[in-house]
Amino acid sequence: MRNLKFTRNPYLLFSPFLLLFIVIVLFVHTDTMEGDESGYLYFAQNLLHGFYSPASPGINLWWGPGYPLLLVPFQALRLPLISITLMNAVFQYLSLVYLFKAMSHFVEFRKALLFSLFWAFCFSSYRYLNFILTEPFIAFLISLLVLSIVRAFKGQINKFVFLSGFILGYIALTKVIFGYVLLLLLIWNVLLLIRNRKENDYKKTALILLIAFITVMPYLLYTYNLTGRFYYWGNSGGMSLYWMSNPCKNEYGSWINEKLNQKETYSAVGCSATLLKLNHQKDIDEVLKYKGVQKDDAYKRIAIQNIKNYPVKYGKNVLANISCLLFDFPQTYTYQRILLKIWYFSILYTLILVSLVLTIFNWRNIPFHIKFIVVFAFIYLGGSSLLSGASRQFIVIVPALLVWIAYVFNKSIVVKFRFDKTELQ
Repeated sequence: MRNLKFTRNPYLLFSPFLLLFIVIVLFVHTDTMEGDESGYLYFAQNLLHGFYSPASPGINLWWGPGYPLLLVPFQALRLPLISITLMNAVFQYLSLVYLFKAMSHFVEFRKALLFSLFWAFCFSSYRYLNFILTEPFIAFLISLLVLSIVRAFKGQINKFVFLSGFILGYIALTKVIFGYVLLLLLIWNVLLLIRNRKENDYKKTALILLIAFITVMPYLLYTYNLTGRFYYWGNSGGMSLYWMSNPCKNEYGSWINEKLNQKETYSAVGCSATLLKLNHQKDIDEVLKYKGVQKDDAYKRIAIQNIKNYPVKYGKNVLANISCLLFDFPQTYTYQRILLKIWYFSILYTLILVSLVLTIFNWRNIPFHIKFIVVFAFIYLGGSSLLSGASRQFIVIVPALLVWIAYVFNKSIVVKFRFDKTELQ
C-alpha cells in the first residue's frame, strides 16, 4: 500500500473523508439556528460594526473573538449559512491530514494511518459539522499545532516555532479556557528554565509562549480597557462554575440555562423544570439582578461558597463531569438514550490510561515535543473537568492525545522470552 502513489500525499489519501464530510453537511444542514450558533454570528456582526462587546454595564464576553473573526468574511459578503458549515467539513478533513503528518515524523506509515483513522472514524465529531460551532475549527487548530510543535523542536529555532506560538495564541482566542492553559504552560516553562537555563528546548518553549501571548495581547488589552481587570478572558465561566458546584442531591453539575429547563438534545431528552426551579430559582433570581461582569462575579460568589460548604459534593460532581466529558452522561434530571459512541471512547480511554502509565515510568526518555503535547492536553483536560462540560469539550483535544498515544505505543517495550537450551533439558 505504501508504494501506491496516492498514499504519498496525505491530502489525496484522506480525500474520501472530505467527500464524506461534505455529503454530511449537504444532507443534514438547515438554516435554523440552535444553541450557540446565533451567538457567534452576533459577535461577528459586532466586529463588522467596529466593536466586540457592548459597553458597561451590559458587557458581553461570552466567547473569545477567534471564531467570530473567522465568520466576519461570511457575514460581510452575506454568504449562505451552509458555506460556513461546508468550511467545517474542510476543517475536519484538514485536522485528519495534519494529524497524520505529525505522527509520520516518528511512527511508521501503517501506525500513523491506523491512529489517524481512529480520529477519522470519531463519528461523535460528525455531529458538529452541521452547526456554526467551534469544534471542527478547534480540532483543525489542535492538529496544526501538534504538527508545528513536532517540526519546531527539530533542529534550531525555525519558522515552526513562531507558527506554533501564533496557533497556540489563536486557540486561546477561540476557546478561552486555553488562555488559562497558556498561563500554566508559562509557569511550567519558568520552572524548567530555573532548573536548566541552558536547555535549548526550554528556550524554544519560552519563545513559543511569548509569541502566543503577543497574539492574544490585543484582546486582553481590549478586555482590560472594558472591564478594568487584568488577564480577563470572558464572563461565561462563573455560570459554568455555579452549576459545577451544585450541592443538590441527584444533580451532577450539568450546565443548565437560566430559564431552568432542558430541551431535547442529540443524546438526552430534557425533563420537567420543577426540581430545578425548586433548587435554584432563588440563586438565579439573585444573579439576574446584575449584568455583564458583575453577573459573572455573582455566579462565582455563590459557586465558591457552595464549594466551601459542600467540598465532597463538588468532588463527586467533578467525577461525574469527567464521565460527561467522555460519554455525555450523567446529566441532571435527564433521560439518557443508549449511546453507540461508548465503545469508541471506552477504547480511547483505555489507550489513555495505558499510555499514561507508560509515560510516567519513561518520562525522562520521552522527547520534549511529546512532553509539551502531553502537558498541554492534560492541563486543558484538568481545567475542563472543574467546570460543567460535555463530550464536545473532550473531542477537540483528541488529535493531540492520539499523537501522544501513537508515540507511546510505537516505543512500547516488546517483551520476548528467551530460554537457554540447558534449562529445557
